[in-house]
Amino acid sequence: MGTTMLCYVEKKIFRNDDMLKQNGVWTSIDNWKKNEYAVLYPERKESLWYIDWNDLVYKGGGYDLHAILANQRNTYIKIPYISDPKGLPNDVSEQIRQEFEGGESHVCTWFTFDELFKFNWDQKIEYEDYTMDNELVIDVVDYRASGEEFLKALERLVHREDPSNFRVVIMFHN
Repeated sequence: MGTTMLCYVEKKIFRNDDMLKQNGVWTSIDNWKKNEYAVLYPERKESLWYIDWNDLVYKGGGYDLHAILANQRNTYIKIPYISDPKGLPNDVSEQIRQEFEGGESHVCTWFTFDELFKFNWDQKIEYEDYTMDNELVIDVVDYRASGEEFLKALERLVHREDPSNFRVVIMFHN
């Protein structure tokens, strides 16, 4: 059984009269659709919203990226990671909150884009592994290669805006 990483994106928006940009509200910028099953079968406690798989901002991953971002699937190699899972942000948008509470995800974390862009992705970690024939090999986790597509997906969303006003909420499920 594999672990899937689902990424949802929020942008902090501000009122026009908030000149100092101090009272922003996080809002999802994903392409949400109404979940007809949740409307028809409210007893199932499903989210009222969903995103088609093809509309997710990022749907890749790989266990090295899971480990780097949130110490997930990191039991064998024990590579250094950005942070333990933080759970849902307190001020998360309603659609994302419902998706986590009504979905199949078992772990959730989040990062501002700023936080991810400033992380040292130029690390390489070597570790010992064994082949199926029990031969010792030295393998490498290349952080840049592991996170390249993920970071590109986030960079496409920022345009020339402040990356601290964007965050990705990441859910892991089996």
